[in-house]
Amino acid sequence: MKLFSMILCGLLGGFDVYASEGMFGYLYTAETTPANTWEYEQMQTWRHAKARGSYDSLDLRNEIEYGITDKLQTALYLNSSYLRGKRLYDPEDVSQDLSNRNEFAVNGVSVEFLYRLLSPYKDGFGLALYAEPEISLRDRITGEDSIERAVETRLILQKNFWGDTLLTVANLMLEPEWEKEDGMTVQELWAEWTLGASYRIKSNWFAGLEFRNHMEFPDMNLNKREHSAYFFGPTVHYANEHYWWTITVLPQVGGTPRHLGIGSDGHDISSSYAHLGQHEAMEVRFKFGIPLGSEHKH
Repeated sequence: MKLFSMILCGLLGGFDVYASEGMFGYLYTAETTPANTWEYEQMQTWRHAKARGSYDSLDLRNEIEYGITDKLQTALYLNSSYLRGKRLYDPEDVSQDLSNRNEFAVNGVSVEFLYRLLSPYKDGFGLALYAEPEISLRDRITGEDSIERAVETRLILQKNFWGDTLLTVANLMLEPEWEKEDGMTVQELWAEWTLGASYRIKSNWFAGLEFRNHMEFPDMNLNKREHSAYFFGPTVHYANEHYWWTITVLPQVGGTPRHLGIGSDGHDISSSYAHLGQHEAMEVRFKFGIPLGSEHKH
């Protein structure tokens, strides 16, 4: 937690803090980077607290984004994380303990494609399609070596109201994954739906709420849901012509299964309200972007 606070304070203190993109922490909006312009973006996600032991992870994503046309953008991500964990259980088998960790590592790379079909500012309704092929070499939860291929896809819907002072956004995400385990390929499907609203409280400032429900389906079988976790919390966005930043705080407000099993010490590993296997009790996401080219519109 101290590490996240130091980074956040340093970044906020270094900016005079105005902008265009990245209105939400977890939601994608239907607007794209203008043609022939670049943007640098960094995303930091702090994940905190399991049902037993001490757990903190700071996930880092460095992105270079480019507008191929006014409707199509692409981006390259370098994904890494700092993980600190003690006395943790294996989320796949809680009777087994994980090794203590206090390390930083590169997790993998991914490529983004976002195509806008309709603009919320020009067409009255926003519609966009998103795809992100990814390869990772490290499990982001446990920190263990793992070769995984995935393709995150999203349907992005956006409707603005009151002269674009109120933005409402919905995302539907499906992410098939293929992971190598003991020489065999294991398949699973991650699904998520996310909702959000953000209101311009004064010039350059927006404040709102985000809600997300994340689920996992082993063997890509929609009749065999492994877990479901719900998150809900506030988001704040600031933007100018030189840079922007957004912070979203999402505590887990409910999830299943809550009972994970009996740990190696013979005690029950569970939560009274949340799923603390593949997820944590709290997530905080901070991201900022710097347009490199032309002035972005909001």
